[in-house]
Amino acid sequence: MEYRALGKTGFQVSAVGLGAWEIGGAVKLTFEGLGAIAHGYGAVNDREAVQLIHRCEDLGINFVDTAPIYGDGHSEELLGEALAGRRERWVLCTKSGHGATDGQAWTDFSEPRILSQIEESLKRLRTDHVDLYLLHGPRPADVAHGDCLAALRKLKEQGKARFVGVSLGGNQLGVELCRRRLVDVLQQAIGLAGPSAIGELLPAAREANVGIIGRGVFAAGFLTGAVKADTEFAQDDRRSWMNGNYKQELAGRAEKLAALVTPTRTLAQLCVRFVLDQPGVSTVICGSKTFAHMEENARATDLAPLTAAEQEQLRQLGFSW
Repeated sequence: MEYRALGKTGFQVSAVGLGAWEIGGAVKLTFEGLGAIAHGYGAVNDREAVQLIHRCEDLGINFVDTAPIYGDGHSEELLGEALAGRRERWVLCTKSGHGATDGQAWTDFSEPRILSQIEESLKRLRTDHVDLYLLHGPRPADVAHGDCLAALRKLKEQGKARFVGVSLGGNQLGVELCRRRLVDVLQQAIGLAGPSAIGELLPAAREANVGIIGRGVFAAGFLTGAVKADTEFAQDDRRSWMNGNYKQELAGRAEKLAALVTPTRTLAQLCVRFVLDQPGVSTVICGSKTFAHMEENARATDLAPLTAAEQEQLRQLGFSW
């Protein structure tokens, strides 16, 4: 496993990390404008999920990302169980701003909510602090209001969060946060499904020495080639209600990327390696329920970077960054 500096935090994190949304299990939440929808990736065996976390540690993975909304708290609960007695071996990241009460999802980036939500997370995670605490997809207006940034500063002062940041929607908010030196880390979707962050966000993050956590590298699994536009998903899988045209677009991208698969590099590893090749990326979080997939993802760190010829081939296929 390769380890990289996470910005100015002092942490050395595994280049491939574990995204813990999938292990949150099946959950249905009611969202305004959407109604009651699946908000997970189907049922999960809790014992196997705990074993997965332990086996990821055997691969050298030491970074894990979760959130209270993943499994309506169950992802955090499983991590609390899995990390008992080995908490110091992991860099633990969770988030704030989204949650659910009695099955009704809510969004709240006020200072009181953030200060109370971290207490709930710490209890589920069985720890007295998290290493990273991120605002979970706030709008620029939420950040401009100032309450949420004040709450993050307070949590750092209290020692409940060692470092803080934002899981982004758009890149411009991240650029502004870097410019104003307001965050330690940023999380953003970076990859062959949408590489705009490479030119927009990463230069600002490098200049400010802000750690970058890449997410969404597989675009809900479509870029691995394992799922197709016509794949039938169970009703407890959030992909069952995804827009059909969007699924077709993602599946089409995977078909194009198959041209760069080699005997020693799978499609999933190509996706991971592409993001790891971008200057400034600290870690790529990959979500999975299976150890075989996480081992495949982790082995991408052993592979050579994409060659100039391969990068040009990607551009010829319509991928630009």
